[in-house]
Amino acid sequence: MSDHTSVTRRLANGALLCAQQQPWAQRVGLCLRVAAGSHDEPAAYPGLAHFLEHLLFLGSRDYPSDQGLMAFVQRHGGLVNASTQARHTDFVCELPGGLLQPALTRLLDMLRQPLLEIDAQLREREVLHAEYQARTQDADSRIDHALGQALAAGHRCGDFLAGDRSTLDVQSPLFQQALRDHHQRHYQARQMCLTLVGPQPAEQLLDIAEVLLGALPPGEGAGCSVPPADLLPLRAPCMHLQHIRSGVSLGVAVQLDTRDLDVSLQLLLDTLHDPGPDGLLSSLRALQLCRQLQARALYLHEGQCLLRLDFPGATAEQGATLREVLRSWAAQLHGHADWPLRLQHHQQAAALRLLGLSPLALARELQSPAQDDSHTLRGLNALLACLARGDGLIELQCSEQAQPQWPAIGLALPLQALPMQAAASVPKREWQLPGNDPLLAGAAVKSAVLPLAAMRHHPGQAEGGPAALYWRGPCSGTAEAAVMEAALLACSADLRWRGERLGIDSQLNVQATGWTLSLRGPAPLLPDFSARLVPLLLAPVDELDAPTSQGMLLRALLQRLPLLCELPVASRLEGLSIGLGASEQAQLAELCAAVEALADLPLTPRIETGIDWHQVAQPGTDAALLLFCPLPAGDASTEAAWRLLGQVLQGRFYQRLRGELQLGYALFAGFRQVEGCRGLLFALQSPVCEAAGIFDHIRSFLGEQRQLLAALDDAAVSRCREALQPALSPAKANVARAEQLWQLHLAGLPEVHLQRVQQALPALTRGALLEAYKQLLSASDWRILATGAPSPA
Repeated sequence: MSDHTSVTRRLANGALLCAQQQPWAQRVGLCLRVAAGSHDEPAAYPGLAHFLEHLLFLGSRDYPSDQGLMAFVQRHGGLVNASTQARHTDFVCELPGGLLQPALTRLLDMLRQPLLEIDAQLREREVLHAEYQARTQDADSRIDHALGQALAAGHRCGDFLAGDRSTLDVQSPLFQQALRDHHQRHYQARQMCLTLVGPQPAEQLLDIAEVLLGALPPGEGAGCSVPPADLLPLRAPCMHLQHIRSGVSLGVAVQLDTRDLDVSLQLLLDTLHDPGPDGLLSSLRALQLCRQLQARALYLHEGQCLLRLDFPGATAEQGATLREVLRSWAAQLHGHADWPLRLQHHQQAAALRLLGLSPLALARELQSPAQDDSHTLRGLNALLACLARGDGLIELQCSEQAQPQWPAIGLALPLQALPMQAAASVPKREWQLPGNDPLLAGAAVKSAVLPLAAMRHHPGQAEGGPAALYWRGPCSGTAEAAVMEAALLACSADLRWRGERLGIDSQLNVQATGWTLSLRGPAPLLPDFSARLVPLLLAPVDELDAPTSQGMLLRALLQRLPLLCELPVASRLEGLSIGLGASEQAQLAELCAAVEALADLPLTPRIETGIDWHQVAQPGTDAALLLFCPLPAGDASTEAAWRLLGQVLQGRFYQRLRGELQLGYALFAGFRQVEGCRGLLFALQSPVCEAAGIFDHIRSFLGEQRQLLAALDDAAVSRCREALQPALSPAKANVARAEQLWQLHLAGLPEVHLQRVQQALPALTRGALLEAYKQLLSASDWRILATGAPSPA
């Protein structure tokens, strides 16, 4: 763990700054939190706070939208986003470390001096309406909303506050006044907390931020959030929801005098998830009540919280039993003598996890206040006491059985209240707190468990940071890749949770030709973790469960994108590492039957198939499509030209399909590497277009770009070339460098390839850009993954 800790500074205008140095980072991450969210908006206009968050990106006094934060960050290959929660709104971005000052200047200008033009509001309302429609169909969102109906009447957790055409009355003077009042009341310095993480020393980050944020006026009035209504008593502790997935979820509503429950709640959730012996999850499995337990906080503010607990594998009829088991567990462990030791283990795991976070992810973490141990344990025992009493427990049964409409603000639900059922007798159990994690305790794997492996090791950077280890191995069965992937994820779920808890990020991808696993985290833990996880992936899988789609539709399709880019068949285990020390490399070698040098894969073959359309069935009413166009040749000059073309097209794609045509709010365009295959990716999710229509719009967009590309002047081409440089420079951070090296290995390219692309970039002219565009339009190899069929044409 680095010695670098966070530094905090309170400004004269009331704004709070917090920064932490991450010496191995190449980018800076920031999170600016405004202490107001959807529960602070006027009740007459549900969705107003979310709407305002969107509008702030559409131009400000000093920066029109094409020069604002989003355009600036995207132009430099960074990430930018925002989210409106119940009691706060976050604005986040991550970009090259030297660009903090211009990025923060644009962010503060858009927060304090937005244009809020009516025409822009009308266009953006359509985007929100599309987002609203998608959320109403989202299975998880409907369960969240149903749990909110059980709370005391008047609490805004029972309202669906996404906002749509009917609630965002843009052309009403009263709405416009409410919008401006909300902005002026809450978007002021004293309501802001800015957290920063980057390669610079923390004090230097704070100095940059203080010059800009310190110049803002503190604002008039208190600007404080609206006090929340009571969560309790529950008005409907048992409910039945008509839902596509049968099962049971429990809600836990808590209302305490203790204000800061963040760390106490993290400790509780960590313990609930732990699959260790004699813990809650292992006992639920022994009772055949569920396979997994998934718990998260839906709401947390000033001593109030609403938790959601899901039990995959449980039936709706087992809800009362689950409720009783949870109460029994909490009652026995309330005040347990081992909680201080459990807290210590939790803190050790958290320190390791924070070590591996990206600058942006760590900046988000810094928004949570620190607590001393005694405060944490008091809060934990207060939470356990509430669970043991059971007066805030909500039982939500889900099945496809039809239910009457339950009126709720923002979205009616097929839901009804049920009488509470008495729980079946639960066998008496002696509950225990799970012990220390075997990975953290250094419990070694007893014998060599990995077969012959071909390995390549690279040194890490001097500044340290997380290491990375990539594995590729053969599949042990003949099932469809998606089914095999779901089975491997299920059998490794407990171990991957343990790894994630200790800062090991594991990503598994399965194809017919083999599986690929990436591990990123603390170097000392990766060999032992590999020794436990890789054998699970190599062993035959007995039970194959059909995969279920979860989360955003477009994200689900992106996870399946490797289906379009098959690698050569994996005949043995292959590995590549960066950042492992000599002792870790030796430990890996001892775990394998034998180790030899990793040979380069053959070059990814060029496949000229015209338009190759793959249809993937997905639930929901939205449609989505991915168009992947591989490079026509593998040489550095061609790749440089196509990367430059992607840089030019990405902003125009967003402006045309989202801003002007309003086809959807989830989209992507740009250069992408997929399992060793490189090319341009265009993706869109739409609530108003079928898959065939999305393809027609993308193809039309591409066809319209010839004249615009021909009109680019030398200065514009030069700016795009400069923006590409960071992505082509050899990464210094271990994780980023490992990804570069692994993708080069999968593509069959030498390590110097990116340098050659970088050297080819300065010579590119508008003519080279137009030639790349001509190659793209030829459609000699367009690969499509879509939720629907193509049109007959």
